[in-house]
Amino acid sequence: MIPITERFLSDAGGWQALKQARALHQMGRVIAAKYEPPLLEGSVREGEQEFRSGLKILTASNVENLCTCRESRLRGVICAHSLAVGLEIINPRQGAVAPAGGKSFSGVLGGVSRGPSTPSVPAGERPKFYLQVEGSLNYLTAKLDAEYSTGKTTMTGHRRYAHPAEEAAMERLQKAGFAEPDAKGEMVLKGEPKILAFFAGELPRLQRDWEVTLGARFDYVTRDIERVEPKLQIRGSGENWFDLSLELSASSGEQFSAAEIQRLLQSGQSSTKLKNKKVAVFDPLALEQLQQALTESNPQQRQPGMYRVSSAHAGYLDTLAREQGTRVHADARWNSWTETLRDITRLPAMPLGDLEEVLRGYQKTGVYWLQFLATHGLAGIIADEMGLGKTVQALAFLRALGGRALIVCPSSLVFNWAREAARFTPERKVLAIVGEGRTKLFGPPLEQAELVITSYPLLRRDVERYRDWEFAAAVLDEAQHIKNPDSQNAQAACALRAKNRFLLTGTPIENSLKDLWSLMHFLMPGYLGSAKDFRERYERDIQNDPLGATSKRLLQRIRPFVLRRTKRAVATELPEKIEQVSYCELTSRQKDVYAELVKATRRTLSDLAGGKDQGKARIAMLTALLRLRQACCDLRLLGQDDIESEQASAKIELLRELLAEAVDGGHRVLIFSQFVSMLTLLREALTEDEIPYCYLDGSTKDRAAEVDRFQAGETPAFLISLKAGGVGLNLTAADTVIHFDPWWNPAVEAQATDRAHRIGQQKVVTAYKLIARDTVEEKILALQQKKRALVDATIESEQPLMDGLSLDEIQEMLT
Repeated sequence: MIPITERFLSDAGGWQALKQARALHQMGRVIAAKYEPPLLEGSVREGEQEFRSGLKILTASNVENLCTCRESRLRGVICAHSLAVGLEIINPRQGAVAPAGGKSFSGVLGGVSRGPSTPSVPAGERPKFYLQVEGSLNYLTAKLDAEYSTGKTTMTGHRRYAHPAEEAAMERLQKAGFAEPDAKGEMVLKGEPKILAFFAGELPRLQRDWEVTLGARFDYVTRDIERVEPKLQIRGSGENWFDLSLELSASSGEQFSAAEIQRLLQSGQSSTKLKNKKVAVFDPLALEQLQQALTESNPQQRQPGMYRVSSAHAGYLDTLAREQGTRVHADARWNSWTETLRDITRLPAMPLGDLEEVLRGYQKTGVYWLQFLATHGLAGIIADEMGLGKTVQALAFLRALGGRALIVCPSSLVFNWAREAARFTPERKVLAIVGEGRTKLFGPPLEQAELVITSYPLLRRDVERYRDWEFAAAVLDEAQHIKNPDSQNAQAACALRAKNRFLLTGTPIENSLKDLWSLMHFLMPGYLGSAKDFRERYERDIQNDPLGATSKRLLQRIRPFVLRRTKRAVATELPEKIEQVSYCELTSRQKDVYAELVKATRRTLSDLAGGKDQGKARIAMLTALLRLRQACCDLRLLGQDDIESEQASAKIELLRELLAEAVDGGHRVLIFSQFVSMLTLLREALTEDEIPYCYLDGSTKDRAAEVDRFQAGETPAFLISLKAGGVGLNLTAADTVIHFDPWWNPAVEAQATDRAHRIGQQKVVTAYKLIARDTVEEKILALQQKKRALVDATIESEQPLMDGLSLDEIQEMLT
């Protein structure tokens, strides 16, 4: 049995959802709650609505949301309603929780809310639906039954939904025009226009999904009615195009032109007389959606009823046709194409060379996916969760693609990309176009390069120089940097000349649908129409109803070009703990100060050379090392408070990038530093970025309160002094650890990481070390590897690793 705790709820739904759940719970909106593993069940009232909520908890990492709310049904997320039910179990109000061994959950629920009861259904079982329809063309009745293994029950007005599918089924009927069921379960639809529209549209779709029985009377009155059904004829035309024709015909074979149907739609009619004296009816909504999809696909009309569309629109058109039940007669090329877009396990494999043994299974799939899109002239977004290796997937793909590629990333990540390229694709010539003398790189150096890396700020400044160069591919990391189409970042990126374009982001695309136009405009200009088209087709409706039909349509349009995997989804391929080193380059001001410190250190070493007082020499060297390490973190640690924060610390900018991606992705983060004064500066940065945090150093009086706040999910970040929080804490609510500065003894760092990676942790923990390039920090890492045997031998010791080093080795780090 998995115990219900606030930490478990935070892990399941994220700290933001838990925060909303607390508000619901504190306001007394949880009407009832019961936990009988694996089912957590309850009822939550929000506004005028009451939701049947809860979770099916199979394991700590396999949790299914059972809530009937719209967000849960459309997005599949674990919502605040279900988490509020869990909070009720932890801290019950009077009478809201069913007592163990007491009366049934449905009885408790009914007693508290004084509303209709909810039947008990087998855990996790989806119902099968049976619909009975009877009546005339003026008055139609329907009755819906839901069948479980325990039996069949009629959906009445006095019955609560036992499963989210029941509510969805009732919504379908009510959208078709039926009134709510009465006490006997009878629903009524009145008026010939509505009944004909139901017969033409929703009824055939219900017959596809449910067991539908038509009464003898209704069957008789509809004998002389024929449905006009659309049919798509599709065949390949050229490498990346399809020819598509839309046919509209009644079941007798009589055909209609699109213009005829359009005239009927515009006149408000949904039926017409056939030559055989029967009545033809059609579904206005389905035809409008199909026509809208064709319009949005920017077709080239070849002749009346015949269109040519780019293969980019194939996935969307196929999805819509399947949902509507539209008949599709397509050639093998279309079928193969759309099946691969729907099911990435069908992607053709490709040779990966020495990376075959390095890449995990899901990473290979990512490379195959990128290659598939590139082969067919398309673009895409790798939106894997933070820590799953988007960089190595991009590098493996670019190597297989060949030619010169351009990487654009935040300034703080330029040298991280260079390091990863040297690690995974060392045979490729890498050129980082950065620095004051970079203009001379736009010549033979760029001509000879195979992988070019630059930053967004420098791309803006150098955009005119890049116009002279064409790339086999352009990959933009941290795609949110071009979400504003009017920004210089976005305009400079769109000006690049690249045969293939891809984006990387760790943020779920659904978080910012209104920003999608800018991303897709970079990837595939025109795919979502012009900016004006996008505002009219999508943005206005999405602002009014973020979870409505327009949002769903937009997600359907972009889904073929977005690949997102979460750690939970690929957990079987991951180790329990992932460790990564993230590099940054010092700012120009940091470089100047660092160089002066190095000069001063060399003078000190020269003065001490040949001296007999090794103790004095050691102290002098350790002091010099301390100052160099502080310069790597932030110049303000050296008392240089007059420096702007952007020039004072490159690491803070790197941290901000990592933290923004982590928080947007719903992660919980521990941030360690050995310098308390550095933590103070980080507090200022997080406050400026409006990221809530907990804080702990040696002076914190109520350590337990801060730990409890974080474990309860109140904040996504926890700033911790390495000395004060490196041992003795259990912080398993976190799944991400960031070491802002490296510690001499890697055993101490490991102990800090293990605050999150402890017994009871159900998530994969990702630990990042932030390292300044070409500084003493790199030498510390190298020395840690060299002295690994020493570290292992003294693993329980918290004494600095420096105590086990000779003066020569210390001096080596200082030179």
